Amino acid sequence: MALAIIFGLALLFAGGAIWLFVRAGMREREEDILLRLRAMGGDEAAYVMPAERAHLRNPLLRWACHLVWRTGAELSADTVARILLVIVGLALIAVLVLGWFGGLSAIAILLAFGWAWLNRQGALRRARIVEQLPPFIESVIRVLGAGNTLDEALAASARESSEPIGPLFLSISRQVRLGAPIESVLMETAEIHRLRDLKVLALAAAINRKYGGSLRNLLRSLIHAVRARDSAARELRALTAETRFSAVVLSVIPVALMLYIFAQNPDYYRTMWFDGVGRWLLIGSVALQVVGVLLIYRMMRSTEEPA
Repeated sequence: MALAIIFGLALLFAGGAIWLFVRAGMREREEDILLRLRAMGGDEAAYVMPAERAHLRNPLLRWACHLVWRTGAELSADTVARILLVIVGLALIAVLVLGWFGGLSAIAILLAFGWAWLNRQGALRRARIVEQLPPFIESVIRVLGAGNTLDEALAASARESSEPIGPLFLSISRQVRLGAPIESVLMETAEIHRLRDLKVLALAAAINRKYGGSLRNLLRSLIHAVRARDSAARELRALTAETRFSAVVLSVIPVALMLYIFAQNPDYYRTMWFDGVGRWLLIGSVALQVVGVLLIYRMMRSTEEPA
């Protein structure tokens, strides 16, 4: 067992060294770009633009980064990649120590709870942004009435706004000052944070840029739509509170019962795993539990803010 652990750690460190070598070359190119931006003037180059971060090539890394950024954490893609590497190393160690079933089950449960917590934090932050959006747009309309452009109005309103909508639009204004089109930045930010209203704002900015017209009237219509939908969503959540609580209980009880049995009698699952029929029963039960949780989650998504 000790030899297997040492071998697994050696493989892990070798993979980490190769990954760090590849990332060093990429980081050198990124620093060269940042030096050019700083030479152009402005401290905005010190910020990593979400619009650029949205084009991550690795789909797993992109999904993990979006999940983290929705909570408001300003972690770089490199940091998120290191966290994923640590999780892979912990999974290998857990498999070597607890066996295939115990190790993979423990890692899967921890990942599920971590994903649920991050998803919940992102949903709470998104709800606060939607709640702050109507007064923010009203402030933008007032600034537009003074003869300013849309990006200037967004920046001025963001400086006077609190968390979390203020930093969000300050990041958008920084990217616009660095040369990114405002409609592209708004659309990519909406994709990352799952804010449908920002997509509408991006379409309004694109139409206004191409064809002109009154942007303030469209923003007033957006305010009414946001408030009406938020009121309907609150009423729906109140009506389905008992159902959502029952869904959480149904999802947690089987997992908690499995952990209790495993803590009290680890040989129980080990004996089932080494039995032919018992192994398929365990695999089937885990698969059914995962499918059930996903179905319950999909049903409960109807009471949340749509993506």
